[in-house]
Order: sequence, then structure tokens, then C-alpha cells
Amino acid sequence: MTFDSHLTLIEANAIHFPERLVFKVPQLDNEDDDMSSHQKIHGYWLRTLQCPPGSVVGLWVLGMLYRDLVHLFGLMNAGFVPQILTLKIRSAEVAVEYFKRSNISHIIHAPTAPTDQLRNHFQIHETVDIKPSDSVVADVHVPSLQEKTGDDTVVILHSSGSTSGKPKLIPYTRNWIHGHAQKPLPGLPDGKEISFQQFRNGACIVLMPWLDFTGAELCQIITECKANALYQLTPLLNKTLREAMKNSELQAVLKSLNFIACCGSVFGENERLWSMELGIPVRNWYGMTEMGITMVSEHDPIILHPINVPGLVYEFKPRDAEDKVEITEPKRKLVEAIISSSSIDRPYPTLCDPVDGHFHTRDLFEEVEPNGFIYRERLDDIIKMSRGQNCSASFIESQILLSCQNLVAACVVVGSGKPSPVLVVELLEEPTDIASLKEKIGKEAELINKDGFPHERIRPSDILIVPPGTIPRTPKGNINRSSAQHLYKKEIDAFFDE
Repeated sequence: MTFDSHLTLIEANAIHFPERLVFKVPQLDNEDDDMSSHQKIHGYWLRTLQCPPGSVVGLWVLGMLYRDLVHLFGLMNAGFVPQILTLKIRSAEVAVEYFKRSNISHIIHAPTAPTDQLRNHFQIHETVDIKPSDSVVADVHVPSLQEKTGDDTVVILHSSGSTSGKPKLIPYTRNWIHGHAQKPLPGLPDGKEISFQQFRNGACIVLMPWLDFTGAELCQIITECKANALYQLTPLLNKTLREAMKNSELQAVLKSLNFIACCGSVFGENERLWSMELGIPVRNWYGMTEMGITMVSEHDPIILHPINVPGLVYEFKPRDAEDKVEITEPKRKLVEAIISSSSIDRPYPTLCDPVDGHFHTRDLFEEVEPNGFIYRERLDDIIKMSRGQNCSASFIESQILLSCQNLVAACVVVGSGKPSPVLVVELLEEPTDIASLKEKIGKEAELINKDGFPHERIRPSDILIVPPGTIPRTPKGNINRSSAQHLYKKEIDAFFDE
């Protein structure tokens, strides 16, 4: 059997749409930059690394630049398996531990990466701008795209959250990419379907230099690049829609798009009602790095429908009474979204349940119409931050209770949908100097996730001290995170000037 991969899909697309653009790259200086030289970056890395095909190579870059994509696909075209680490993690200690998990010998890094400690463990190489004059870009033999099996790993990503600064490895196999490539994601009004891998349909991608762009910048991009669709993380789209409520030009631009896709967090209620009333074509997607997109909305952005094509097997199972996690909304009939072990998009085996072989999302939904689901809550103590990243709230709480046991009686981490978490604290004794106590607790909090992602870190200014016994509890006496998030909403919003 021939398995699709990211490279075979691009190859087929190039044959089918040879004249279509994939990227528009701005010329920032007068230097001659023959784009054909970028096609030979694989040759540069084959000659430089001198590794056998299938070797895992570390790639420590921001991931937002065109150059990052050139090196990523160049490495894969050369037959290597890139293991990617975002530069949002800037701890060399975390990078060393992360890359050592795959027995990596070579690390390719952005110029701004802190590499001093890496030199003691790996051979390191800085990302380069390949020019036509470079003799090293000469053509070299590239392994056939069809010489692999379905179980071979082609790229290794990582989770958006960590425990003690250690993100989880998420390998993608050719089997997984082949299965994911079968998923149609509805969007265009003429009946065409948009895949998460846009290169399947000959689309041109406008790569934004940053995620948090303004409405004016968005209008400019859509006008100048003739864009007809928008992909944006849900919290950022909420912000865009709020701006459009006061900006008629932005409102008109959004209405002109074929569709707007969002994912990563809960859609705002005001933004939802307003966009539906005006006919702004918002399509909400549900997915994770581990499994890709599995559900999409149709007319109402908060009602998700499972993608239905042959080979996809999704289950929605009611919660068992024996589950250890206490559901905060017991009156609702909640079900967990599960990717079956027989589904063509089942994540890597090490990410699945060792007993039943399924991938348990730990996300709970309520079925509000036939095959239509609304997200309600998590089964665990993971909270979703403003850009869809995960934050292990229970890890932070346990560490605070351990390191501040002479100060803190109880605490809860909240801040779902915010840039960073907020720590709500009940003190053991009546405070005499709240500012000083916040500073002490804040210093301990900063140490907990100092090596992790920025969205996992708590600063002294992100601490809310409340009277003893006022943090909401469940009937069993456990901290009720969902209720705490609701109770302290005004205070949480004030921390972020919302």
C-alpha cells in the first residue's frame, strides 16, 4: 500500500497545480534571492549533517517564519525526521532533556536560541539563508518518498503544555498523516472542501509574522493578498470580532470571506451571537496536536459535529460512576470524546490508553442535538489558555502547597482563556502585608515553571488572595475550579485589563 505523507501530497499538488502560488514572500532588500535555491536546502543539510536517512534531527526555531518552513521541509525532503521545539521555551536545560529523548546528534537552531549548553551534548548548526552562489546547494540524491512504511515516523512535535517544563513528545507517522489527509473540512460555499493541509487544494498561504495582529493589519493583508479565508485561534478571533463591532471596514472584510476557521478555546457568547446575526461565516474546529481536527461547526460556532468519512471512528461515551474526577455539572449528561483504536487518525500508540488502545481526549461534551455537541469541561486539571495551550493547574497547585505550606491553606489555579494563569490563594493566617505575601508566594510560583512555556508562569501580580473558606468547593469538599473561574471572573479580567 502507498501511504500519503506531507511530501507526497505536496508532490501531487505541484503536478496538479503547477502554476499556483504556495507562498508570497516579501523582498526585504535589493539582494538577488533566487527562490529556486530554497528548493535545494535538502542538499545543504544532507551534506552538512552526514546522517543516514531516517535520523532524528532537532529543530529549535520560533516556527512563525518562512525560513523555518524552508528548513523544516528541507530536512524532511532529505529523509530526516525533524523533532521540533518552539523557541517559546528558551531553557537550554529543557531543550537538552527534550532532544535527548530521541537520541539526537544534531540540532539546527535559530540565531537567537541559547545554545551554550547544547554544545556539550550535540553538534549544533544555525539556520542559514541559502543563496544561489552557495556551492553546497548542488543537487544530491534524495531518498524516494515511497520507500517508507506506514508506521515510520516523519516528524515529532510536542504538546502545548508541560509538567515541570517538560513537554510531551507527539510523533506523526505516515499512517497518521495518510488518515488525516482524508478529512474534509467544509468551508467554501461552492461545494469545495478545505483540508487542514491546504496544499491538497492548491491554496496560497499568507503566513502572518505574528499571531496577535490588529484589525487594520488584517484588512491590509486580505486586500493586498486577495485572501478569501482566515484561520485564527479562537481567543484572538474573539478579539478581532470585538474590534469589528466598532469598525465597519473590518466588519465588511470579515463578511466578504468565504469562511473563518477558529480553534483552541471556547467561543465568546457575545461574539457568537453577533457573528451569527451578521452572517459572518465562522466555522469552529475542535482538535488537538495529537489527533488533528475531528469536529467542525456548521451554522452555530459552538455546536460541533464529528467529521464523517470512511475510516474515522469516533466514540462519545458517558462518564462512569467510578471515575475519580468529580464532574462539576452533574445535571448534564456529559460524554467524553474518544478516538477509537480502529480509526485511521488514531494518535501515536504511546499517546493512547494502554488498556483499550483508544485515545481519550479528556474533554467532556453535551449532545444538544443529534450528532451535535457543545464543549463543557475537562476530565482533568488541564486548563486552556488564550492561544489554545495547555496548562497543568494541578501541578502548579501541588507545588505551591508544598513550597508555601507555612503560608497557604488552599489554592486554585484559574484563568481559562487568558494569556497566563491566575493563582487564587486562601492564607493560613490573617495577612498583615498582602503585597509582601504576594511577593513571597510569587517567587515560589516563578520557580515552579521557570523553564516551561510563558503561558504556564505565574507572577506576583497574577495572585489573588481571598478570605479563608471562600474558594468554591464541591459537595465532596474538593476545590471546584469551574465555579472559582466564574466567581472570580471580574478579578481575573481586571488582571488582564479586559
